[in-house]
Order: sequence, then C-alpha cells, then structure tokens
Amino acid sequence: MSGRRIVPVSTLVHYLKGQLEGNPVLHGVLIEGEISNLRKPYSGHWYFSLKDDRASMACVMFSSRNRNVKFDPKNGDKVIVRADVTVYESEGRMQMMVDAMKPSGIGDLYLQLEALKKKLSAEGLFQDIYKKPLPLYPMSIGIVTGNHTAALSDVLITLKKRWPIAKAVVYPAAVQGEGAAVKIIDALHQADQAHHDVILLVRGGGSLEDLWCFNDENLARTVFAMHTPIVTGVGHEIDTTLVDYVSDHRANTPTGAVEAATPDIHEVEDLLHQYQDRMVHQMQVRLDNAKKQLEHLSASAVLSRPENLYNQKQMKLDYLRERILGYTSVIKEERNHFEQLSHALSKQIHTKESLLMQKNMDYRNRMIMACLGRIHQEQSELRNLDTRLTSGEKIVLERKRSDLEKQMRLLDAYSPLKVLDRGYAVVMKDGKAVHTVEELSAGDQVKMRFGAGSAEAEILETRKEP
Repeated sequence: MSGRRIVPVSTLVHYLKGQLEGNPVLHGVLIEGEISNLRKPYSGHWYFSLKDDRASMACVMFSSRNRNVKFDPKNGDKVIVRADVTVYESEGRMQMMVDAMKPSGIGDLYLQLEALKKKLSAEGLFQDIYKKPLPLYPMSIGIVTGNHTAALSDVLITLKKRWPIAKAVVYPAAVQGEGAAVKIIDALHQADQAHHDVILLVRGGGSLEDLWCFNDENLARTVFAMHTPIVTGVGHEIDTTLVDYVSDHRANTPTGAVEAATPDIHEVEDLLHQYQDRMVHQMQVRLDNAKKQLEHLSASAVLSRPENLYNQKQMKLDYLRERILGYTSVIKEERNHFEQLSHALSKQIHTKESLLMQKNMDYRNRMIMACLGRIHQEQSELRNLDTRLTSGEKIVLERKRSDLEKQMRLLDAYSPLKVLDRGYAVVMKDGKAVHTVEELSAGDQVKMRFGAGSAEAEILETRKEP
C-alpha cells in the first residue's frame, strides 16, 4: 500500500459519478428490461429496478418526466427506457435517471403515431376553430361501437339514466384488429347520413395494439370531415388515440362520452320548473295589474254613471245649435237691413231720376249706372255671405254629429252590458258583486245578472280551482 494516496470513500464515489456523467455514451442510452420493486410515493416520483435474467439496476423517474408516460407501468412490465447513467453518492450506488419510458415491443408503433400526429397537426386538423359545438338537447344520437360489448352496454345504461327521451341508433362495427378502421369509417358514414344531432364513437379500454385501429389516418380524416358533431370515448382516461385529437369533443371513457353529449334530465326538469315558476309569477303580476286597472275603470264616472257622458255631449250639442241659430238670426237681420237700404236707395234713385231728368240726361244715366253697379256688388256680397254661412252651418253640424256618434260607440263598447252579452254573468250577494270564491259559503243566496234578465241561486259547494 506504500506509495498510494489514501482517499475517502466520498471522493472515490464523486470521482466515479463524474466519470459516468461525463461519458457521452452513457447519456440518453436506451435500455430494455423488466420493472420490479416499483414504488410511487406521495412526491410523484417513481423508484424501481430494471432487470433481465442476469442483472438488475436501480432507476428513478421524477414526476416532471413520468407525467408524459402514456401508460400505467406495473411490476413485471417489460419496457424500454431512455436514461442517463449516474451514481447516487450517499449510498455509492450506480443508478439510471430515466426521462422517457414506453412498453417494450411497440416502440415502432409509438414512433408511427407521433409522426402521424405531427403531420395532421401541421395540416391544422387539431385546431379548435374546426370543432363543432355540441347540441344542448340532442334528441337523436348515433352510436358507433362494437356490437354486444361492455362499452355499448355502459353507453345505453348511462343514456337511459341521464337522457332517456333521446332516440339512440347503434351502428355496430369491429373496433379491434385488422380491417377494423375501414368498418368504423363505413359505420360513421352511415351515421352521418342519418342526420343525427350527435354521434358517439366509443370503445372500452385495451392495450395499444387493441386500440391501434383508432390511430388510422383515414379514420382520423373521416372524423374530422364529419358534418355531425362527434364525441369520442375510446379506452380509459390514460388512453389517447388519434381520433380524440380530431373529434369535436374527447371524453375519458364511453360513459364520459354520454355525459359530455347529453344533459341530465333531472337538471333539465329542475330548470323547466324554474322557468314555469317565473312564468306563473309574471302572469300573476300581469293579472293583478289588469285586475287593478279593471277596478279603477269600473269605479270611473264613465262606467258608474254613463248618462253623464250623454248629458255633457247633449249640452254641448245644444250650445252649438244655439250658436248656429244665432248666426241665422244675424243673417236675417243683415238681409232685412239690406232690403231697407235697397228700398231707401230705390226711393232716392227715383227722386234723383226726376231731378236729373230735368237737368241732364247724360249725368242721370251715369249716376243710375253707378248706383246699379253698387247694388249688384252689394247683392253679390250678400249672396256670398249667405252661401258661406249656410255651408259653415252644415259643416259644423255634420262634424258635431260625427263626434257624438263616435263617443256613443266608444261608450257602448266599454259598457259592462256588452260583457254580459258575451255569455258572462255577474254574481251578486247582498246587493254587492262577488269577486272571489272566498266571499261565498255553502247555503248563500245569490243573484246572477245576465245580459238579458237575472236569476236567483243557492250556493251548494265552494272550491278553489288550481
């Protein structure tokens, strides 16, 4: 041992750690093995061993990495991991820091799926702008799934509990194995042509190979091109297939697809009851307001004493008639005055004629013509005045008569007797009108007033109608 430098254990372990981590060959190495001693503590990190029939190695996969794993690993699962080889210094133990994991034997499938996802994503098939909205209350639902499967049974049971009023049509298709994608496409075309409100594409859980038909490119493009909104529920919560990215809504399970596509009938019934209560309340408010308005109108002077309306109109008509008669008297007085003037003027003319005849015949003719012109002018003005007064009298009378007839028709339309003529009756008790059934008791004597006549009656029974 002479000549050798003595170092502590920690120094040696730290040196080995540096050697391993500095070796590029040990970075991102792909290792295949079987999982054992798997622990998943509360921290979310995974601790396990990866072994084969001749060796075993400790592994750790932190939560920031394992959340990207697309399956639930268990002891005994054969997997392929990508890891960096390092040393856990406190224990001097070599281990692998795993940053990716996939089931062994299907690595090529994962690569194919990732490549296809990138291709369709680049074409825009996954964008939300192409997602069709789901109907609020679908009444026709198409179901594309395997025939006589647990998924179909779960869908029908959930649909019956949740939204039994919808009509469901099943389009059976193979959902596993070779050629399944083509059969699913045919079933989707049939469902789309049936013009359903929504279509459910569902299948129960399974391995990646079992669900691989749902990663078919043609099937994904068919789902994207559907005219009918489509909800997918393929596998379990951890399973995500290509059709989930292009569908209008992705659910975790077949049951979740039903819950996403349909409302809960009990919640809808509660909502309808709320709407009904609001409508009844609003109608009651309107009825109460109408009742108050009717009571106000019933107490108005027009309906309580309608003769007052006639009296006022009659008084106004008499006043207008007197004014018109006054105008007629004025016309007569003016006519008499004119006749007197005309008579006096005639006398003056005759007198002047006698005098003028003695003086100058030409002068007399001029004077006579002037007087005659004035007479004709006065007569013309008198005739115009008489015509205007006579026409005005007729117009005023016709207008007042028309207004009176309108008022009489309006009063007749609001008359309470009109209501009785339509088959209604007024029930009177002790001389007062009865408004509600609470005012009556069995044995009460009442009087019923109809549009024509009245009748006496005795109350046998009272009840409130809903």
